[in-house]
Amino acid sequence: MDSGEEDDFVGLEGTPPEIQEAAAAATANLMPQKSKKQYERQYKLFINWRQEKQTESFSKNVLLAYIQQLSTRMKPSSLWAIYSMLRTTLNLKNNIDISKYPKLCAFLKNKSSGYKPKKSRILTPEQIKEFLCSAPDENYLFSKLGLIFGIMGACRREELMKVETNHVEDLSTALLVHIPDTKTKTERQFVIGGNFYGICKKYMELRPQDVHTTRFFLNYQRGKCTRQPVGINKFGSLPCQVATFLKLPNPTSYTGHCLRRSSATLLVDAGADITALKRHGGWRSTTVAETYIDHSLNNKIQTANKISNIIQSESSNITQSESSNIIQSESSNIIQSESFDIENTVDKNINLEFSSNTHDKTRINNNNTALIQFNNCNNISSLTVTLHNK
Repeated sequence: MDSGEEDDFVGLEGTPPEIQEAAAAATANLMPQKSKKQYERQYKLFINWRQEKQTESFSKNVLLAYIQQLSTRMKPSSLWAIYSMLRTTLNLKNNIDISKYPKLCAFLKNKSSGYKPKKSRILTPEQIKEFLCSAPDENYLFSKLGLIFGIMGACRREELMKVETNHVEDLSTALLVHIPDTKTKTERQFVIGGNFYGICKKYMELRPQDVHTTRFFLNYQRGKCTRQPVGINKFGSLPCQVATFLKLPNPTSYTGHCLRRSSATLLVDAGADITALKRHGGWRSTTVAETYIDHSLNNKIQTANKISNIIQSESSNITQSESSNIIQSESSNIIQSESFDIENTVDKNINLEFSSNTHDKTRINNNNTALIQFNNCNNISSLTVTLHNK
């Protein structure tokens, strides 16, 4: 009896139970571990909805009806997230590939048309500098430190929360910071130096010696660090705190994503290309990386200057070309032209003689002048030219 026949006797589906369990465990691990609960929740909601509608089908019409019902109370970005989670879970649990449902994808794209998601506002270099210089350390030293780390490393709030003491290496004049656990599973490093290094050192020296946690960021109150590590929500509210201190309009629009977006925008405004931006923020997708760049006024001014400079340069070239054509045309009517090198002199008198007959005089030009070219006219304060007709 071959192995296939043995499988038929062992289980209804032809697979031993222990192998089925192992396969199920392996399948469960295919879902993202950090958001596994969300995937399971969305799958359960869809299954419950099917039961309410008294259907057991996974057809494209069923999926389209479910997503359409959700679209009445959800943003397009949320619909895409649910679609992605259902695509994964249905494929793993039911062997259904909803990515092959063209009407469903078309519906989602149509819902996304014209939709502009709200994005966090960014901090300008002037605003960052003002906060670091004017905010008192007694109350805002932690905020300064979080701002520096977030801007210099384009850090997410969960990345800041998970920074540990062994991730920060003191180089005497700068800090080398490692971010090993990122959303895209790409390790990043960045350096904090200059005046920022002094602010960080001041905070680090206040760290209590008998702290049991390895987390780098500890709660800071009234000029002292406590033993309690900083949570993710405090990092999320940090940009709002900075905006409130600076009295910026609508400070709640500076969300936890502000630091990462500000860092990306500052880097691009400084002239970095998309490759440097992706490496800095750990982005894999160029499209995603570009969404973090704020269309700042400085960015628009630089773009306008580049375009106008090209136009002016071309216009200058055209003018010079036209002038050259005019000179060449007039030169054909000029009896004599001279070129003088008058370098390293202050005052210069030049006597120029030219010959012409009565008929040629009318061909010089209307003002009876000749074309004269002077080279190397540095340091000339006075120049006299006298024309003699012989």
